[in-house]
Amino acid sequence: MSALLAAAASSPATAGPNGRTADAFIQRDGSTLTLQGEPFRFAGTNLYWLGLDENVDGTNPPTYFRIDDALKTARVMHATVVRSHTLGTSLGCAQCLQPAPGIFNEGAFAPIDYAVERARAYGLRLIIPLTDQWDYYHGGYPTMAKWLGLKDQKDFYTDPRAKAAYKDYVRHVLNHVNPHTGLAYKDDPTIMSWELGNELNDMTPAWVDEMGAYVGRLAPRQLISAGRQQGVDAAALASPEVDIVDVHYYPSSSAAMTADAARVTDRGKVYIAGEHGSDSLTAADALVLADEPDVAGVLSWSLFGHADDHGYVQHDDGFTLHYPGDTAAMRTDVLANAALAKMTAGQSRPPAVPVTPPLITAITKRSGVNEIAWRGTAGAHTYRVQRSVTGERGPWTTLTTAPVTDNDAPWLDATTPRSRAWYQVTALDRAGRALATSAALVAGPDQDVRVDPLQNWAHTSSHSDSLTRTPDGDDVRIAPPALAAGHIAWQTRHPREITAGFTTHGRVGLPTVQVTRDGTTWTPAKSAVSTTRDGTVLRVEPPRESVGARLVWAPSSRPAPLTGVTLTQEAASVATTTPGAFEQNPKDGATGVPVTAPLTWTASEGASHYAVTVSAHADLSDPVVDVTGLKDTSYSPSTNLRPNTAYYLRVTAVNGAGTCIADGAPTRFTTGALTVDGFESYPDSAALSSSYVRNTGGGPVSLSLDGEHADGEGRALRAAYDPGAPGYVGVIRSLPVPQDWGGARNLRLWAKSDGTEGQSLTVQFVAAGIYWEKTVPLTDTDGTVLTLPLADFTNPPWATKGPLDLTHVTQTSFYFNGKAATAWIDSITATD
Repeated sequence: MSALLAAAASSPATAGPNGRTADAFIQRDGSTLTLQGEPFRFAGTNLYWLGLDENVDGTNPPTYFRIDDALKTARVMHATVVRSHTLGTSLGCAQCLQPAPGIFNEGAFAPIDYAVERARAYGLRLIIPLTDQWDYYHGGYPTMAKWLGLKDQKDFYTDPRAKAAYKDYVRHVLNHVNPHTGLAYKDDPTIMSWELGNELNDMTPAWVDEMGAYVGRLAPRQLISAGRQQGVDAAALASPEVDIVDVHYYPSSSAAMTADAARVTDRGKVYIAGEHGSDSLTAADALVLADEPDVAGVLSWSLFGHADDHGYVQHDDGFTLHYPGDTAAMRTDVLANAALAKMTAGQSRPPAVPVTPPLITAITKRSGVNEIAWRGTAGAHTYRVQRSVTGERGPWTTLTTAPVTDNDAPWLDATTPRSRAWYQVTALDRAGRALATSAALVAGPDQDVRVDPLQNWAHTSSHSDSLTRTPDGDDVRIAPPALAAGHIAWQTRHPREITAGFTTHGRVGLPTVQVTRDGTTWTPAKSAVSTTRDGTVLRVEPPRESVGARLVWAPSSRPAPLTGVTLTQEAASVATTTPGAFEQNPKDGATGVPVTAPLTWTASEGASHYAVTVSAHADLSDPVVDVTGLKDTSYSPSTNLRPNTAYYLRVTAVNGAGTCIADGAPTRFTTGALTVDGFESYPDSAALSSSYVRNTGGGPVSLSLDGEHADGEGRALRAAYDPGAPGYVGVIRSLPVPQDWGGARNLRLWAKSDGTEGQSLTVQFVAAGIYWEKTVPLTDTDGTVLTLPLADFTNPPWATKGPLDLTHVTQTSFYFNGKAATAWIDSITATD
């Protein structure tokens, strides 16, 4: 890891001793932003969905947990500024601030109010667009244009009715008073800038001047920003009413950003990159941007936090960031973006944010085996799952031999006992240190348990409109208003126990419990009430034939707020017999098996999961693969099997009643060659050049995908190069996943020359941290297969000497020597 990325990996620093507070406004001093008289620069991210979300169950307000979690995650990534479209742009849908012309939905301010207050609490500043070029789910200026019947949407910028409608909308938003802070949005320093609109490509100078002046009069202490989809907007650059010029970049480009920043700052304006593709910011880009004072701010597109039940909120635009990263590539992206934010913020970073413990949301039987789901923790890298069979105080047994991630939830307890079992989940930081531990949750041997944290209505079957949801720290409270009735109901299946928690102490204002056996007729159920340090707990053991339960509040001057519900019911997926027969692949005697091919098997009836063992020994001793808890019918080892090696495979199906081994297991198979690169996975030449990075110490090279190929099909790497004064040209590829070449004796590749005299090729790789290379002439203009014995590779004169350990190859490189020429390479394999 580079020093830059190592810096990003550290925990958030506390604020410096500069006395900066949330009550100070960000100001503009020419082309510089300042905070309390000192320069203010930032990097952060876009959380476009904070006011209205499209990613979970249609278009809905995000839950308070998701808002809080995402803002905390942004801070963990060292962000100090967040940009969010839906905090200000919300038109044309039932959930929007302005669902129809002249009509405002005051209830839609609830998630916006909360997001602004939480951003303030965490030391984040906000950039909020007030409309949008695009007619997305949250609307934009095309929505207003349609309302007004404008024949050309661009008339939005000139039609007096459109300008009046925009001003009316802006006035309503800016004058809104946040009940959490007591501040009107126009008076809240948390909002650093109002953006006239997102990617407004057709703004006229007159419109920018008029609307910039209007917003400026409404909110004189906040800044005005404007920009277009691509490039510097001339109207924004020229307008005396605009403080910040916003430019967007797909892909991210430090060269383009610094060039645009110079143009903007030369005109005395502040420059920011309001959006850039998060997947294309490199560590080198981060260093360049952090060192360029003309770049006031850089915001990635875009960050998503944890889902309410388990895992992450998913988005499919190709630029999604989850922290710390779903894949190796995303982890690199996260580190680069976090490093830029940390370096840019300098000493102005706010304090670290509080940690929210994980919440176990379900223990569900899967053919008799417990599957545990949990809601994740902002800032966690991995999790530890523990089990107790004696009680919620332990002793605890750690079940995860290797820490698991958010993407592993729900997680299967392959050793589920046939007794009651309590579980707890601990969030761990990058170093494996505990951040916070969940409350324990228990399930019996024939029980399913689910927890409703009440963040939304997803778990409920019905509720009265009178109920209101109020954020309360990491939780929410639900209750009807004083002197109003209310109810909330859940479907159940052979329930065993229902537990509800309330913030109040005692019986005053508690709801009664009712159950139903037909879904229509409700009858009272006897409940037990106990008082804890945190409030009151109501427990019910309803009749097992019930199909629903509900809490009913009678009108009260002090209705007890509900904070959470746990439903325990008969398990839906049990096992009465062992899993059924099934088959596995590769078959016995198979040869030439690709080393990266997944191991597969047919489904076993009644299986909850599978265990896979692979060994070079017939008795399966010293296995190279030994995993369990697999829910699918295939498995790809994290490291490839060795090429040209005999292995033995056994797949075992497991459920709560026992196990079944695949027919004929263990089977013996032999692997073939390892394809190091066949150049078929790159979508275009740009992707190839991104993977094979030029060694800047050598001459220039242009890489492309070419139809010339080892077998006349597919594509090969084409390198047009000029060694020049250095005498060489090099391209370096860091392997996405380390490869094991341990069973290979040769490195084989197809190569072709353009016939230039004196061409040669140096093939280099890094194994176990040590460099190895071999140089061969390039003379064949028709293309030929070169077989390079791995034993002939030597350490370069400048490199550390050491033994050849082929079990961990992390990098391959090609160096072209001689005169300016063109060469082709394809079908690189490690083989016998």
